[in-house]
Amino acid sequence: MKINPINNVYNKTNNEDIKFGHGNPWSGSTYSKKEKAIVAGTTALGVVVALAGLAKQAKYSLNPAKMFKNFKKSYLYKAPYDEPEIITIGAGSCLGGLAGGYIIDKNKENRKAKWKETLMQIANISVPIIFVGRFARGGKYLAKKFWEKTPNMETYRTKTAKAATAMVGLFTGVYASNWLANKINEKLFNQGKGRPVQLSDFSAHLDDFCMAARQIDDKNPLIHKVTMCIPLALMVAGNEVGNKKA
Repeated sequence: MKINPINNVYNKTNNEDIKFGHGNPWSGSTYSKKEKAIVAGTTALGVVVALAGLAKQAKYSLNPAKMFKNFKKSYLYKAPYDEPEIITIGAGSCLGGLAGGYIIDKNKENRKAKWKETLMQIANISVPIIFVGRFARGGKYLAKKFWEKTPNMETYRTKTAKAATAMVGLFTGVYASNWLANKINEKLFNQGKGRPVQLSDFSAHLDDFCMAARQIDDKNPLIHKVTMCIPLALMVAGNEVGNKKA
């Protein structure tokens, strides 16, 4: 699945195009197929470990036989995929990719680049999702406070308010993560100024769009099915980390 990078930063010192975000991890990579497979494997392992930790914390069984015998009662099916879940899975993906990158590449500069990419990816996963969740909940609160009189009931007005604020949160979050990535790049890595947000940046945020949709209507079966793909989507970030070079 090809996804455009969220953030490109131009390095004035070596004329290199620095990519941040949920980019296409295999585009331009010079690693062998075997090396890429190792990174993909450790990234998947990182996501599985993160999911297992979340499932255990939520008191779900980790027995594969029980999970797949009644899949609709398993954590994989019922996971809420809100901010804590997405950030945890994203971190697992990035750290798994970093581990794979260390296995396949002993070059110090390349390893340094992988660490930088890890920071960028985690920021780009975490910041927008936090904005989406907070804004959507704020919209729901305002709707209930000023419009709705029936407790525990969501009407058209409430859903409209949640939809509007969730999308505002998404766009604000993407801009905020772009700003944060550029600042980290400038201050810590001394690699020149970043570029403004572009329309293509929003193509990378499947997890954010899914969460925004869930905030609007968490009972919709189609939204639920698409949301279940979030762990797979977040594996792109880990592969980007592992395949990064200086």
